[in-house]
Amino acid sequence: MVFYSHKNPNKRLIDHLQNVTNLAIDFAGEFKEVVEIAAKCHDFGKYTTYFQKHLLEGSSSKLSQHSFISALFAAYVGFKKLGEDNFLPLILYSAVINHHSNVERLNKNLPERIRFTLEELDEEKKEIIKRVMKQLDDLEKNFSHIYQELELIGLHLYFKEFIEQRPVDEVLRKLAKLNYGLGKGKIKRDRIYTLHHMIYSALIDADKLDASNTPITKPQSIPFQLLIEPYKSKFSEEPKEELNKMRKEIFIKVLDSIEKEYKNGKLFSITAPTGSGKTYTGFYAAKKLQELLGGDRKIIYTLPFTSIIDQNYGEIEKLHQSFIHQQELFPYLIKHHHLADLFKDKEDTKEYQLEPDQGILLVEGWHSGLIVTTFIQLFESLIGIKNKMLKKYHSIKGSIILIDELQTIDIKYWNLIKYVFEQIAEELDCRIITMTATKPIILKDSIELLKDYHQYFQRFNRVELEYNDNGMEIDDFIEDFVNNLEDKSYLIICNTINQSLEIYKKLEERNLNRKLLYLSTNIIPKERKGRIEYIKKILDQRPIVVSTQVVEAGVDLDFDVVYRDLAPMDSIIQGAGRCNRNNSKGRGLVKVVKLAKDQRKYSGYIYNSIALTITEEILKRKGFYTEEEFLQLIEDYFTEAMERINTVDDSEKIICGLKEMDLEAIKDFSLIKNRPNYVDVFIEVDEESQKLFEEYKKIIEEVYDPIQRKNKLLPIRRKMGEYILSLPIDFVRKELIEEKTMFRMALEQKERLYSDDIGLKRLDLDTPIIF
Repeated sequence: MVFYSHKNPNKRLIDHLQNVTNLAIDFAGEFKEVVEIAAKCHDFGKYTTYFQKHLLEGSSSKLSQHSFISALFAAYVGFKKLGEDNFLPLILYSAVINHHSNVERLNKNLPERIRFTLEELDEEKKEIIKRVMKQLDDLEKNFSHIYQELELIGLHLYFKEFIEQRPVDEVLRKLAKLNYGLGKGKIKRDRIYTLHHMIYSALIDADKLDASNTPITKPQSIPFQLLIEPYKSKFSEEPKEELNKMRKEIFIKVLDSIEKEYKNGKLFSITAPTGSGKTYTGFYAAKKLQELLGGDRKIIYTLPFTSIIDQNYGEIEKLHQSFIHQQELFPYLIKHHHLADLFKDKEDTKEYQLEPDQGILLVEGWHSGLIVTTFIQLFESLIGIKNKMLKKYHSIKGSIILIDELQTIDIKYWNLIKYVFEQIAEELDCRIITMTATKPIILKDSIELLKDYHQYFQRFNRVELEYNDNGMEIDDFIEDFVNNLEDKSYLIICNTINQSLEIYKKLEERNLNRKLLYLSTNIIPKERKGRIEYIKKILDQRPIVVSTQVVEAGVDLDFDVVYRDLAPMDSIIQGAGRCNRNNSKGRGLVKVVKLAKDQRKYSGYIYNSIALTITEEILKRKGFYTEEEFLQLIEDYFTEAMERINTVDDSEKIICGLKEMDLEAIKDFSLIKNRPNYVDVFIEVDEESQKLFEEYKKIIEEVYDPIQRKNKLLPIRRKMGEYILSLPIDFVRKELIEEKTMFRMALEQKERLYSDDIGLKRLDLDTPIIF
C-alpha cells in the first residue's frame, strides 16, 4: 500500500516526513534535537487507512483525524530519547496536537488527574482514547510496510514498541504529571514559552512549505560596505544647510557608536529629533551591527502603521536596486503587511516559479534577509497563540530588530514589551535598536547610540508650540481659524473622522479661495496614497489639509502651520513633526486646541483620560514652547504617565501568562482594539475596482477546487485591499450590498454614498468614527 500525506499533487507520506524534518531542523538551530522528533512524528497518524480513504476518496470520520495519535507518538518518542525529567515531551505533544490549529493549551485532551482509569474520564476523552485504540489496530494491519518506511527516518523501533505495548494510558499519565508540575523542574518557567514556540513554529512553517511544494530560497544580504555606496553617492556633497549638516553628524556618530558598543549589550536606542534622518541612520546602524556580529542575521525593520511602510520600504528598496534587479529582490528584501503585494508583477512570480500561495508562505514565514513590517506582525508573533502569526517565530531568532517610534504602543503594554524584548535578547540572541524622536521611559538600560542627543534637540529651532487651554466647539474653531488665516500652508489634525468631516465641510462652505483637501482612513487606501503624494507637490500653493492621526508618524509632509486637537503629548510632538519639517520656512507654528461637541472633548473618545490630563497640566504651565523645549516636555510627560497610569494589570497578566505558559492569559493580546461592530467593505469607486470585483465573483462561483481557487484569489485579494474600508455594521447592513463572502458598495451607489473628496459620506452617523 502507498501512504500519502497530501494530494494535488499526491505526496508520499514518508517523503513529506523526511522533507519537513530537514526544513524544521534547519529552522530550529540549537533546538533541532527536539524539533526533529516533532517533524518526524507530526503526521504519524496519517498511516491509518482511515486517513488514506479520507484523503483519496473523500470519506470522512473521526477515525481519520491524525493529530492526537501523532502527538501521543511524538511524546512517547520524546520520553524515550530525551528522558522523563524535563518538560520537552509535553512541549512535543502540544506542538504536534496543535500543528493544524492555534495553540490552545499544553494539556489539550489530557486527563485532569495523574491517576485515572478509563471509566473515570469524561465521555469526550473516553471516545478519543477508544478512537486511538482503533487507529492502533488499523496501523497493526499494515505493520510491515509502515515499519519499513519509518526505518528510513529512524522511528521503526519506537513504532514497533508503540504498537506492541499500546502505552496510551502510560503516556497520558506522564504528560499529565508534567503539566501538573510545570515550571518545577530543570527548565526555567519563562524558558518553556520560548522552547514551545520555537519548536511549534519550525514545525508548522516546514509543514506548510513542504505541503505546498514551495521552493525555499536562502535569505540573502548585501554586505554593509557595498550597500553604503548608494548612500554616499546620494549625499556625496558637503551639506550646506544646517539641517543636512546635523543629519550627517548624527549618521556618523551613530555608526561610530555601534562599532564601539556592539559587544556591550543587546539593547540599543537612537534618540533624535523628527526630520533628522532616522530612517537611513537606523537602517545603516542595523546593517553595521549585522556586519560586526558576523553570520547571516536577519534585519527586521518594524513600523507602527501600514501607512508609512511603503514610504520607508521604498527608500530601502532603492538602495538595493543599485545591486539587484527588481525580479531578484525577494530573498534580500520583503515588505510584509496586510496590504502589501507579494510580487510587483507576474515576471517576479515566473522568476521564482511560485504560485501565489507559495509566495505568501515565504512572506509570512519571513524567508528573506531583510523584512519591513508592522508592529502587529512582530508583537503578535512574539506574544500569541495564532498559527498564522507563529509561523515566523523561528525567523526572529538571532535577528536584529529595528523599531521605529516604539512609544506609539499603548502605554499599558510598555512593561510587557520591555519584558519580551529582554527575553528574546537573552533566549533568542536578538539585538534590538529602538528609534524615536520622543524618548520613552522604556528599555531604560538600552545603550544610547547618539550620546549627545540632547544637543540636537537644543539646536533645532524650527517650530513654536502654542497651547489654548480654553475648550471650543467646532463653529468657534472655524471662526477663529478663518479670522487668523494667512498666506501659509495649514494642517488640521483631528481625533475622530466625524470631527474631521465636519470641519472640512464647514471650511468648504466658507469658499476661502484656497486648495482644501481631506485625508483620513475614511478614504480608500489607494486614494489615500495618491493624495499624500499630491499634497507634497502642492505645498508651495499654500493648501489647507484637514486630517486625522494618519499623518502623525512617518508621513513626510511639511506645513507652515499645524493645528492639533488635544492628544497625549507624544502624539502632539509627532504632529509637530509635520510643521516646518525641513527648516526652510523661518519658524513654523503648532497650535494645540481643545475641541468639543456638547462640552465633551473629542480627545476623550479615543485617548486615556489620565494621559490627557497630564498633557494639559504640562502644557498650561507656560502655554508657549519652542522646539528646544520639546524633549523636556516629552520626558516630563512620560515620567508622569509611568507614575500615574496603572500599567500593572494589563502587562502583568500577560507577563504571568508567558512565564507560566498559561496560553489562556495571552490569547487575546492585540495591539489594536477589537471593533466587533465593524466589518470590511469593498468600495467600488471606478471601473478598475468594478472589474476586480467581477473577477473575484467569477472565481468564487466557478472554481470549485479549494487550492486552485485560493491561488487565483490571492493576487486579486491583494489588489482589492486598496479599495477596502472598515465600517460600522449597522451602517453597512442598512446601506450596502451583502455578497456571498463580503460586503460591497457597488459603483452605482457611489454618487449617494462615496465622495472623491472625503470618502464615505457618513456625517449623519451618531457614533464617532475613530481612526
